[in-house]
Amino acid sequence: LPNGLPILEAYVGAAKLGAVSVPLNPMFTPREIEYVVNNSRAKALVASPRDAERVQAIRDRMPSLAHVVVAGAAVPGTLPYAAVAAGSPPGAPPRVAGGDVAMILYTSGTTGHPKGAMLTHAGLLENAAAVVQAVGFRDSDRSLCILPLFHAFAIAFDYLQMMTVGASSVIVERFDAGVALRLIERHRATVLVGVPTMFIYILRHPERPRHDLSSLRIGDTGGGPVPTALKTEYERDIGMVLLESYGLTEASPVVSIERPGLPRREGACGLTLPGMETKVVDGSGHEVPPGELGEMLVRGPNVMKGYFEMPEATARAIADGWLRTGDLMRKDADGHLSMVDRLKHMIICGGYNIYPKEIENVLHDHPAVLECAVVGMPDADKGEIPKACIVLREGARATEGEIREFCRESLAAYKVPRLVEFMASLPKTATGKIRKGELSGAV
Repeated sequence: LPNGLPILEAYVGAAKLGAVSVPLNPMFTPREIEYVVNNSRAKALVASPRDAERVQAIRDRMPSLAHVVVAGAAVPGTLPYAAVAAGSPPGAPPRVAGGDVAMILYTSGTTGHPKGAMLTHAGLLENAAAVVQAVGFRDSDRSLCILPLFHAFAIAFDYLQMMTVGASSVIVERFDAGVALRLIERHRATVLVGVPTMFIYILRHPERPRHDLSSLRIGDTGGGPVPTALKTEYERDIGMVLLESYGLTEASPVVSIERPGLPRREGACGLTLPGMETKVVDGSGHEVPPGELGEMLVRGPNVMKGYFEMPEATARAIADGWLRTGDLMRKDADGHLSMVDRLKHMIICGGYNIYPKEIENVLHDHPAVLECAVVGMPDADKGEIPKACIVLREGARATEGEIREFCRESLAAYKVPRLVEFMASLPKTATGKIRKGELSGAV
């Protein structure tokens, strides 16, 4: 579903019934939809008319899917959303416990196979309450929801946190900087949450000086590099404190956030949230001294229950309650966290997580491709963009446009490589592993 009331009503209704929500990105291709539906064994799917038609075309490949509900114009073989929403369950809803799974959010790993992170009712609500406490959201706040509500970031800030404190949200169907400026002024929005790219587009929009944005008091951003200058400009030109946060889907999702009123630290993404623990460890799992680099581990009620029906992957991710984030970070003596790099080679493009292995799996299906590797390249607007480095089979030919079109058939648009480079060979280690660090520096 696109942003709007139906997706929020579906979340709340499912939670009340004790059902589990599995958010789907409307940009997913049929192949991606089929995988998530089958892996989660979803029984019902709520969609827009356009997406419902795409689902109906592959419905015979999703045996668990008993119902497709359409929010909008009728689609043959589906149920109308209005009729379903007007109904009521046959009996009293079941009693829901805090430890029950509320949502399964799919996130890919280094294998390229999406994994369903099981987030509990208690984990999501306690995470929301912790952010409210740390930031100081209040019932008079009004957020402008410019993030997609299938994303953990939007679910946390624009849905759960605003609901927790009794505030309100203005929902935008899709992000447009010009529209955002008009709605901030019209609705006197006080809270704005988005990825750095969104804040850059809003600040640089030619119509920005003509709009009254004085109602904004708190912004939050993460999911990509946050220029210090961006924070400074928002505070100086608009009077809004732009906070940087850190999180991941498996942590429900917020782990740390800067605190309003405290001195800013260069490159820092805040302090650990109340009720949670973080530590930085070396390759042997031993905690490193303050300021030293290592992998960030997280423990607390926010940590996922595990990956749906993937016990081995869960065991690799969580040990003694500590979640391995796969992120290289530093923690200073005062507890401030700083992101340095990602162990998993994940690419963050405009706030979307892109996993190279998933793209590589598709590229390997192309008949002309012998070898390939996907890396992230710096981009002024998106933070990073995916680049495909390809070695063609002997005698085979392909163009950048052909490769991109091939990927577009199986991948959401934001995952399609923006750059394609054909190479005679890929740099490798003595054991045959591709040296991705060298590729990300090649043009």
